[in-house]
Amino acid sequence: MSRETPHHPGETLLEDCIEALNLTIAEAAAHLRVDVKDLAAICECRAPITADMALRFAQAFGSTAEMWLRMQAAHDLGQARQHADEPPIKRIERAA
Repeated sequence: MSRETPHHPGETLLEDCIEALNLTIAEAAAHLRVDVKDLAAICECRAPITADMALRFAQAFGSTAEMWLRMQAAHDLGQARQHADEPPIKRIERAA
């Protein structure tokens, strides 16, 4: 049974927050007081959303930090499930 992996939350951040407010990534980074390279990596789905970033996004965009972290966790878990049959996970046995 194949499950679709939830999309990276960076896509939501870019489309629903940054672009929706007609901001550039550089403008959003300045507003959030973060390095533009760090924010760009998240928006390009190359880096995860950390707790610190989640707090910043919540304050700036009216969401909650928990929402951002749940989205990231769902994405990470989906990625792990896609590779669950690959070594070394395949060889892990239940602890007695």
